[in-house]
Amino acid sequence: MPKKLIKILAINPGTRYIGIAVFEGPELLDWRVKVFKGKWSKEKLKKILASVRLSIERYEPDALVIKRLHRCRSSANLNLLVTRIKQLARRKGLRAYQYSIKEAETFLIRDYRANKRNLAELLASKYPELMHEFNKEKTNKNSYYLRMFEAVGLGAVCFHKLHNN
Repeated sequence: MPKKLIKILAINPGTRYIGIAVFEGPELLDWRVKVFKGKWSKEKLKKILASVRLSIERYEPDALVIKRLHRCRSSANLNLLVTRIKQLARRKGLRAYQYSIKEAETFLIRDYRANKRNLAELLASKYPELMHEFNKEKTNKNSYYLRMFEAVGLGAVCFHKLHNN
């Protein structure tokens, strides 16, 4: 009997943009950036959490991986969001993992000079379905798809680590 492929929901959280990627085994099923406009408020937090909950219900993942925040590039609101996403994962019975983007870059690129642009380029070559977003990102003045690429990277790392254990 073949081994069941693990399904992973990867989230790169933000108070305005959230990158999401879904894997079933090594296959990338879905990827997107979700935008949440307006000032931070309890209502905005509820909207973001409702969106994450819908993704969990839609994809029925076995595990959730979330970006480990860099303490110098975080805020009280972002920390609260991450805490609440982890609480949601626990309530839904999901195993939750966290990796930093630096860990993802090092694991996937294996180069101490790795950066977010190199990570996006590597992921677009590994998953050709991402090439459209990669080409758009190259021309954007402000990074838009980068959050999505980071979520894909987190999901890929999580899959490889879980698969090889």
